[in-house]
Amino acid sequence: MREVELLEHLQKSIGSGAVSSAPVQKRKISLTIEPAVLRKAVEVLLKHQPRFVIIAAVDAGMDVDLLYHFDVKGVVVVLKTTVVKEASEINTIVDLVPAAEWAEKEAAELFGVNFRAHPKPGRLLLPEGWPSDRPPLRGPFKRALPEQFCPVAESLVSTGVTGPMSPLMQRRREEKGLPPSPPASFSSDASLREVQELMRRTGFDEKAGYDWEKKRLRHK
Repeated sequence: MREVELLEHLQKSIGSGAVSSAPVQKRKISLTIEPAVLRKAVEVLLKHQPRFVIIAAVDAGMDVDLLYHFDVKGVVVVLKTTVVKEASEINTIVDLVPAAEWAEKEAAELFGVNFRAHPKPGRLLLPEGWPSDRPPLRGPFKRALPEQFCPVAESLVSTGVTGPMSPLMQRRREEKGLPPSPPASFSSDASLREVQELMRRTGFDEKAGYDWEKKRLRHK
């Protein structure tokens, strides 16, 4: 199967869990997926009788990227997914791909990733007595945005203003006959949604480490 056809087949089978793909290269395709669909993606790929190659783990500051490499009849297929450092958990694929046992152990020891339901957890590379909370290749939690800008970024994403408007300040503005929030605050829900969508499209929220569910910056 040609590279483009294989990529399209994976994307269609995985559905919304397929986030994005890199430009197709000769004998190589790369697909970014949500962690929740990793096993489904591997199951789809197994129908093409791939050869497992390796799992490459990369410290990305706030997260750990996991790149699963397979060889499908001469085409290298890379499934990229990301686990947040706050949890660093993902389901094992060892029961689907037994050859991944050691690769998962390596990522677990060196980067602190917990592969849920791994059939044979334990030491592989590090000596006995090495602290389990100090994986040697895992750096500290670090966002792309300088720390001094974090309060401003958090307020900007969540409210549309560069600084939070306290209830006291809102009341004082109203006492003076002013609207509770200045025009630049995007107090209109529609305007705020538009601004937040622009932040998503530009990736500003990811660089700042903004958690949309908790409506605040991620903290470690």
